[in-house]
Amino acid sequence: MRRTFLQLYCLLLSGALILSACNLPVREATAEAVTETAISTATVELTATPTNTATATATETLTPEPSATATMELPLAEVVRKTNCRTGPAGDYDLVAEYEVGQMLQVVARDLGAGYWFVQNPEKPEEQCWLLAQNIRVNGDTAALPKFTPPPSPTAAPYFNARFKKFDSCTGNDFAIFTVENAGSVPFRSAYIKLTDLRVNRSVEQALNAFDQFVGCTLAKNIAPLNQGQTGYVNTPPIHWNARSNKLRAVIMLCTEQNLKGTCVTRTVDVKP
Repeated sequence: MRRTFLQLYCLLLSGALILSACNLPVREATAEAVTETAISTATVELTATPTNTATATATETLTPEPSATATMELPLAEVVRKTNCRTGPAGDYDLVAEYEVGQMLQVVARDLGAGYWFVQNPEKPEEQCWLLAQNIRVNGDTAALPKFTPPPSPTAAPYFNARFKKFDSCTGNDFAIFTVENAGSVPFRSAYIKLTDLRVNRSVEQALNAFDQFVGCTLAKNIAPLNQGQTGYVNTPPIHWNARSNKLRAVIMLCTEQNLKGTCVTRTVDVKP
């Protein structure tokens, strides 16, 4: 009986050992399988390409609307006398434009006290110039306009153009009339003229401190001095021979000071019959 029990016990113990040996590899394989599955799953998760990636989309930039600010309306100037418009408020500045009566101009700056206004050239809006206040009529409110500082005055350069106009007579004697235009940058205050008849070799001459216009013996207009851009007259003294049908040569000299002083410029004008 005792032996039978021992045999039975040994048999059960052997069976338990056999079962333990069989179960151990199964558990390891299961662990390995779980580990492999976890690694594969992790690999898939790590290598998977993300979807629904947010993409930066350009948005429209709105331009702010200009504020409703009241714009000052520039006053207008109407030309009432033919006038020059220059780069500065004086006759020695470069000429920009000439305006006829009736021309309308926008006034940009106030009068600086020298009798000039700063206006916009309608033919070239980017260009502006100064003109004499006495030659325009300003319409509109100028109180808010700025005062501009003019550029430095250019170096004075006397110059003039001359041409023969006609013969006239006073008390039975002829005299020749020449027009002179101040095309320089300074006024002229005196003149000299010598007229020579090349046919008979006779001449007359005289000096003047004005550029007056005469009609016959009558003084029609007093011009003194001859300012920049202005046209005046230089007349010969009476000619006591018949020179109208002869070839004549006039030497005309204008000077910046009276009595032929200062800077003088000379021109020669030939008069053909």
